Amino acid sequence: MSARAASHAFLEHTSETRLLVRAGSFAELLAEAARALAELEGRGVAPGPAGEGEAIEVHAPDGAALLVEWLNELVFRAERGAGVPCDVEVLEAGETALRARVRFARLPEAPALVKAATLHGLRLEPKDGMLEAEVTLDV
Repeated sequence: MSARAASHAFLEHTSETRLLVRAGSFAELLAEAARALAELEGRGVAPGPAGEGEAIEVHAPDGAALLVEWLNELVFRAERGAGVPCDVEVLEAGETALRARVRFARLPEAPALVKAATLHGLRLEPKDGMLEAEVTLDV
């Protein structure tokens, strides 16, 4: 994989938000997906001070499903009041398991409602020396 910077973009999609994430490694892709989710939930507003870090472990049958489970865990924590992820350290990212430490920051108002990441149209594949994923967020 290349040493190019990780990136994300939101793609137009009927009644949902389609997220495109690119990174040089799977761990970077997972961290970038968390940053994208924070941007979407925060509506571009800078979050307040971060709280203490929380350990998160997620398991799934494959890498693409692991991305969905990761995003859904972050959505769940935002809903329960943790805030949006502002500092993500992926400690271990394999094909079926993820271990991370995440600091959450509160927003001046409640996060935008992201209901869930879905399996609809999900893809994760190498492309142009990077790893690229597309996932649909139900909003």
